[in-house]
Amino acid sequence: MERDDAVGDLLLGYASGALPEAISVLVATQLALRPELRRTVREIEQIGGHLLEEIEPAPLSATAFDAVLSRISANDDVDTEAEASGIADGETASVVPQPLRGYLGAPLSRLAWRKRGPGIEEYRVPVGDDRFEMSLIRIKPGRAVPDHSHEGSELTLVLDGAFSDETGHYGRGDLAVNGEEDHHSPLADPERGCICVAITGGPLRFSNPLVRFFDRMTRG
Repeated sequence: MERDDAVGDLLLGYASGALPEAISVLVATQLALRPELRRTVREIEQIGGHLLEEIEPAPLSATAFDAVLSRISANDDVDTEAEASGIADGETASVVPQPLRGYLGAPLSRLAWRKRGPGIEEYRVPVGDDRFEMSLIRIKPGRAVPDHSHEGSELTLVLDGAFSDETGHYGRGDLAVNGEEDHHSPLADPERGCICVAITGGPLRFSNPLVRFFDRMTRG
């Protein structure tokens, strides 16, 4: 099951604008899938707004408002260009919400997937932060990621299908949070498999030495 305290901290960080780019994109993607979490973020923002009302405002430059409008317009242009370029074909649009979809650069069927094990493929999502790796993981029905722990934390958001591990069952829109000491072996749904987006703070540490060797040979 999701760790409510960790998810709550992420939502608070997102609402305050304090999250790194990769984690902010992951949280925004989860919000697109979970209306009840969007309501929670709105409540946090409302509380923050009330607190801001009690703070004496600082003067803004004459160009500040124009800069905000420019950023909004630029984001709208990115979304429009993504749709027009064919990034959001039927499958991709149904599986990958914005804003993550805007980072892919191509439909799911045309991404440069890399084989990471039997029935497991990975596409490294480009984000401008060397502290984190963001990847799409596609696991065929009934296949499992070998047992591993983490060099740093791991956040895994299910986009399609489901997986189960030692901590519970995760379906579309669910977020699994694992720390450095956690070991698990995610098993994809036996009928639908699983597509998820994962953020790691460092390489996975596989328990099996043969798997560790294969991981080193195939990791770019």
